[in-house]
Amino acid sequence: MLDNPIPESPKGSTKSTMWTLLCLFVICMPFRMDGQRAGIDVPHTITASAASIHSLKLHPVGMPSSAPIIPLENGQLRLSFDDFSPNYRSLELRIRHCTFDWYDSPDFSTLDYINGFSSLTFDRTEPSFNTKTSYTHYSTTFPNDLMQLTKSGNYMIEVVDQSNPHEALIQLRFVVFESLVDLDMQVLESSIIREQRTHQEVALTIRHDASLYRIRDAYDELQVVIMQNMKWETARMGLQPQFVRNDEVVYDPTGVLSFPGGNSWRFVDIKSLRFASLGIQRIVDEGNDWHAYLEADQSRAMSFLEARSDLDGHFVISNERQDDDTGGEYLWTHFVLEAPFKRTNEDIYIYGEISNWSYPESHRLHWNEATSQYEAQLFLKQGYYNYEYRVRPSNDRGKNQWHDFQSLPSDIQALEGSHSRADTPYTAIIYYWDLDGYDRVIGFAIEKPNG
Repeated sequence: MLDNPIPESPKGSTKSTMWTLLCLFVICMPFRMDGQRAGIDVPHTITASAASIHSLKLHPVGMPSSAPIIPLENGQLRLSFDDFSPNYRSLELRIRHCTFDWYDSPDFSTLDYINGFSSLTFDRTEPSFNTKTSYTHYSTTFPNDLMQLTKSGNYMIEVVDQSNPHEALIQLRFVVFESLVDLDMQVLESSIIREQRTHQEVALTIRHDASLYRIRDAYDELQVVIMQNMKWETARMGLQPQFVRNDEVVYDPTGVLSFPGGNSWRFVDIKSLRFASLGIQRIVDEGNDWHAYLEADQSRAMSFLEARSDLDGHFVISNERQDDDTGGEYLWTHFVLEAPFKRTNEDIYIYGEISNWSYPESHRLHWNEATSQYEAQLFLKQGYYNYEYRVRPSNDRGKNQWHDFQSLPSDIQALEGSHSRADTPYTAIIYYWDLDGYDRVIGFAIEKPNG
């Protein structure tokens, strides 16, 4: 809105009347708005959940190891989690449409992007059965017959307790896309000579057909976001095209789209309580809880690439005897990382979907002076987990907002190493400021090296 109200025009004043109409026209026009003008100081978080929430997952239906991005037509997501709260809670799901950089979309109400109900209850709410740890399992799929999304774009999902609707228990990002342009995406070794063995680089060409969707302004209205493994922490944004020619927009900026390739993900398999799988020393029933003691990990910073298939950092809930959702046991899973010395002014975290792609205090390892190793224990539900060790400065402890990650991303190379031939997936999301006044996702692609 304008800072000052529109003055009433004196009767018979043509000039004042025209000024009023002009102001009204400006107000009604769609325009971009940054977070502060929208009443938000920072973008929405990448992910957040209350301490009572465990095993939180959001993924396309039938694809538990995939990132939450779906097509506008017939796409569906599944949200699931366990609530350790001792009392039953009536929870509901709400959805907010966002700009490409994760502020609330300006001048949008739920009626602009939702057909049906603006909130949903959960399809399944069941207590755990025959487990040492008691919990309530919640799950639902959406969009569905009660709620349909009418716009592509970035979305923030919030789960709230109906008795306290102003405080979100869960916040998660997801993306809805349309296929209105063609994308040619390649993942190559870095063009920077000193990084050719350790880094990967993305080249992208957008081809558009005016009869399907015309890109009129590739410099101001087009936004391209490139991510490694769909991780918003290190997303590259604000990119300017190298070339715009006829129906092509080309992005190939040397160095700007270069990422450390990383390594294959480590894993822990705790699907079975009867047998210790690879990498587990022993599984013990200690009365009130189960405990899984893992073999000690070592740094891979100076090792060769471990070429093996993985879940790209995700986890899958599974057990051998009961229903996965309500019959899975929770185990105190003990992680050990061997180290020659304690790192000065640096923290080490267990990272991946196992940590909700963030750095909570619960996932920080602690130095054991007596054994000269880092240790942590996580309360994990039976399943198969990918993870890796990430290093952050100690003075960044507790800083888990997106702008914190963007200003100083965690260091993967310090303990995992980095390889240009790592099988790391990259995602490109193409946004265009639509005439209806929102960041429309007109294209999406995912690619791996030599893919």
